[in-house]
Amino acid sequence: MTKADNSRTKIKRALSKALAVVMCISMIMGIMGLTGCKLIDNLTHGAAQKSLSEAELARLVTNAVISDADVADSYASFPKSQLDGLSYSMFSEYCSILRKNASEHGTADSFRILNEEDKLKYFEAIDSTDEEGFESIFKYGDMDVIELCFSKDKDPSAPPVRFMLSKKGDTYSLSSKFIVDSMLAYSYINHYFEMIDDGNVDGLEAVIKSTYNSDIYLNSVIHAKADYIADYYRLKVKTSTPDYELKLFSPTHITYVIPEVFSADGTKIVSKTVELRLKTDGTFLVEDDIPATIKEIRLSREGSSRLRMGSTYTNSEIRYLLGDPKVATYTADQVILAYDGMTIRLDAEIENGQWTSGRLTSILIRKDTIFTLTEDLYIGMNISELLLVYPMFDECEYTGSFKNGDGEFVLTFEFDDYGNVTTIRLGEAVG
Repeated sequence: MTKADNSRTKIKRALSKALAVVMCISMIMGIMGLTGCKLIDNLTHGAAQKSLSEAELARLVTNAVISDADVADSYASFPKSQLDGLSYSMFSEYCSILRKNASEHGTADSFRILNEEDKLKYFEAIDSTDEEGFESIFKYGDMDVIELCFSKDKDPSAPPVRFMLSKKGDTYSLSSKFIVDSMLAYSYINHYFEMIDDGNVDGLEAVIKSTYNSDIYLNSVIHAKADYIADYYRLKVKTSTPDYELKLFSPTHITYVIPEVFSADGTKIVSKTVELRLKTDGTFLVEDDIPATIKEIRLSREGSSRLRMGSTYTNSEIRYLLGDPKVATYTADQVILAYDGMTIRLDAEIENGQWTSGRLTSILIRKDTIFTLTEDLYIGMNISELLLVYPMFDECEYTGSFKNGDGEFVLTFEFDDYGNVTTIRLGEAVG
């Protein structure tokens, strides 16, 4: 089962635009409250200036990134024709994000304009994907890339801090669309994190709801997904949201690294990457790999737990717990016992054509009978019902695994054309 491409994060058209509008209004009101009409006069006097060179434009942006105190003066120094309609609020907010990234390196003291080879490598990194349907950075036209430089770099391994200048012939300008779209993408992914950080499951459900438009995604399923994601971050993510590392910042591709996350089995601390991609249909896709962990599963008979995977049972114990099999098949070291709608396999000891004891390694259920895997999993259940039990199973091809003291075991499903479970397999992991 796969989700349709156009199902991914259409919330951009509503939520993201609203976020951008609110952000712009709040910043503009703050600016007016602090500085009054004099600032507005200052921010418009550049209209009559002659065009600035690329290096002069780069210097003004660099100054604004280095210090918040220089933002207003830098903005006022841009000729109107080279602002491309960019508002002060958007310019200020964009610089503040670059400034935050630059803090890993220290204080910038210069800049460089990337050569063509380095520029293309950077664009390739932004566009990197093996899948179709994602927007290219080249949609914003011809641009040059400016990189901040640090003579005393505190962390040379940290991602470079870069911004773009639009290029039309010999004329350079800020790209209003590039910056505004960057802020839109940034607001979207950070709103996703904020809902998780606040434990706001209803808000998170609203963010991810438009991602799932198939009939299998009932409102209860989407809520279960949101609840699962929130629980995962609460239990597994050690790093606080302000410490997430912004590794790539562009309107078509944003990458965050979460430095400290518990591994799926909880045995070590690893890092985790979350990405935002802009699709060609104008929607955003948040790529956040949430492990589809499952708890230990046991075979039940008429709702009563009977067999544990990996445990060893005698012939008489199996007959007591499950009843007499309809068919028993033996090999040199295995026994296969077939019941009504269910088959089990044990690694067994065979003596005189009979097995004495064996370790349970496989269960196959193919018919709705008295046998189930726990009380939640059964033949005939719909994908929607399955996703209420395992909310992230659609992200991993409806396969999951668990460990107990006797090994690791893999759970898989098969479905009919209507999305109903026809086969459930639980077997020992191979390799």
